[in-house]
Amino acid sequence: MDAGGFGIALGRQEGTLRREYSLRRNKEFRYVYRRGKSVSDKFFVLIYVKTKTPHLKVGFSVSKKLGNSVARNRIRRQMKEAFFSMLDAVNKKSLLVFVPREGARGLPYEDILSRMSKLLKRAGLLES
Repeated sequence: MDAGGFGIALGRQEGTLRREYSLRRNKEFRYVYRRGKSVSDKFFVLIYVKTKTPHLKVGFSVSKKLGNSVARNRIRRQMKEAFFSMLDAVNKKSLLVFVPREGARGLPYEDILSRMSKLLKRAGLLES
């Protein structure tokens, strides 16, 4: 589907795919925070729970300490894009929450991608 002739593809498939993998409810986040294990580096914290059912869900929690809504949404978008680019390699039997630290505010996308993949490897959740 084209958005008014501007050459922008508006695919419903992609949006529903991402929604399928998202932690959305407060109780889902609380469950991961309470039962999860964590790995971290200077810029990110990964909190994860390994589950028995093969249904991957991921959430991104960005604190107000990282700046105004524009800055917070920018880092959240970059983290989501980085995660969904390596989705096929991630263990499907897990619940994940990524939390950026203050130093992550100015990181370029490539650094975000590499740091997130290193955290997933350290947690034993990357299947490659």
